Amino acid sequence: MKTIFFYKKHERDFKNIEILLLKSLTISVLLGRAWQHLFWDVPFRTLLWDEGLMTPVVRAFGLTWQDYIMNLEIAYQQEFVIQMIGVFYLLLVVFIFFINPERRWIKWLLWLSSFFLFALSLLYWKENFYRIGQLIEFTIQWSTPIFLIFAIYKTQNTIAFRFWLKIAIALTFVGHGLYAFGYYPVPGNFVQMVLDMFAFNDGEAATLLSIMGILDFVIAISLFLPFLWKFSIWYCIIWGFATAFARIVTNFDAMMPVESLHQWLPETIYRLPHGGIPLVLWFVTKEE
Repeated sequence: MKTIFFYKKHERDFKNIEILLLKSLTISVLLGRAWQHLFWDVPFRTLLWDEGLMTPVVRAFGLTWQDYIMNLEIAYQQEFVIQMIGVFYLLLVVFIFFINPERRWIKWLLWLSSFFLFALSLLYWKENFYRIGQLIEFTIQWSTPIFLIFAIYKTQNTIAFRFWLKIAIALTFVGHGLYAFGYYPVPGNFVQMVLDMFAFNDGEAATLLSIMGILDFVIAISLFLPFLWKFSIWYCIIWGFATAFARIVTNFDAMMPVESLHQWLPETIYRLPHGGIPLVLWFVTKEE
């Protein structure tokens, strides 16, 4: 007898391969975002330099808006906070190597990292005109540490755990699909990656992206349908990893290899869970 989510009614402990995979994916998203925080831009300014939102806060500290935006010490403090979040991610990467059910303090650090990652998704959401597709596309990234928490500290591969894996995957792929399909303006980097990978013209690239966007929607629904969900998982695995590695493959410059890797490798690393979390779902459901 199966549940309405098409899983058999049983629970079991997580296997070593599932734990190892969740650890690796959590490390990848934290390492990639740490790299971004330490060396590249993070959209904190979309909030901190929003005059409408920040003016009451600024005035509460006895400053005018002009004083605030021209104060170099405040700018340095903001940059320091960004850098410290990056350092926090790096330290947590080290702690994950020693995680076990007895070290419960690591659990709270993972919750904090998920909070920071979710806050980052809110900043991108604001920066992109509050488009819901932008917000939900980051679901897999900020939820990966949470899945590790449940695997380590709850220990049981439950129906609920598998269901929430599907929700995270579906939301991420729908968010991606809304852009690829053209519901929102198609990002230039989407088009450029298709042009670089397949040598298409602009029209062909737009058509392919529209098709992939439709497939993203279909697959997100199919994850919850009998007879289709296992096929859908494999689509998510392949497409998730493909879109992650496309960042470095299409932007690598053989004339400037170190610079290319420094700029684009972190974008690949923190997107690895887009294919990795569907792979986790495959392992925890393959006996069904």
